[in-house]
Amino acid sequence: MNARTAFVTGAATGIGKGLVEKLDREGWRVFAGYNQTPPDALIAACGPGLRTMRCTISDPQSVADATRQLEEELGGAALDLLVNNAATASGAGGGMENVDIDAFHHLFEVNFWGALRLTQALLPLVRKSNDPRIIIVGSPSQYITIPLGAQYPISKVALAKMTEALRIELKPFGIQVTSLEPNGVKTPMTAFTEQEKKDLWATFPDHLLEEYRRHFEYPGDVLEAAASMWTPEKFADKAYRQVVCAKKLKPRYILGPKAWVLPTLNRWVSKSAQERLFERMFRRS
Repeated sequence: MNARTAFVTGAATGIGKGLVEKLDREGWRVFAGYNQTPPDALIAACGPGLRTMRCTISDPQSVADATRQLEEELGGAALDLLVNNAATASGAGGGMENVDIDAFHHLFEVNFWGALRLTQALLPLVRKSNDPRIIIVGSPSQYITIPLGAQYPISKVALAKMTEALRIELKPFGIQVTSLEPNGVKTPMTAFTEQEKKDLWATFPDHLLEEYRRHFEYPGDVLEAAASMWTPEKFADKAYRQVVCAKKLKPRYILGPKAWVLPTLNRWVSKSAQERLFERMFRRS
């Protein structure tokens, strides 16, 4: 029997790397897309069957080149699983009053348009599979209002709606689609640095900076203090067993420590009460 095939984006670090390593150990033929971080550590951790390729999902030409390379590697075979994992949280911090719209646009170009662009490009290969699946990595941050850090969750809200649409539209063709939302996984994206803090406050002009600093905490400090963390390896193991191996994919999976809290809060607590909660979390006392 031929090995099942998977393409994973954002595979050089974090969740993507963990998922690729798990799929490789389970005997899948894995193709790993990466952007800026060289995949040396990933290559060292996997078997000789792993194939890596540059795939910058915000760049249409890079996606086209990766698609052609993947088609050549597959040699007419199907792609059984697409994991749309690549994302960014950098470069568009600050308040809505002063956010750099060009930087915010680039964040959407990666987190939303890039995921759609790659899905469109690879669907012809996915359609060939006898059990075609698409996993789009979202975020439970979509259930939170994060003052001074709302840009990433906003992009993930849009991604979640796109995933819901794809799920319904592709169902008649036998293609299963789901949203995988990691909660509390220790990755470079969740390692808030002092430089990132400085960069966020630097987005404010002088006449606004002290006013905002007087009222709001740096959101990374709040989120880091509140979070329990899994390793990417632990997350990948659970995602493989609960999602990749599921006979029928649910609309969404939220995995991680205390993963049930945010969707439950969103569903059962009034918007006014949620607003008061998030204000208390992020406002300076």
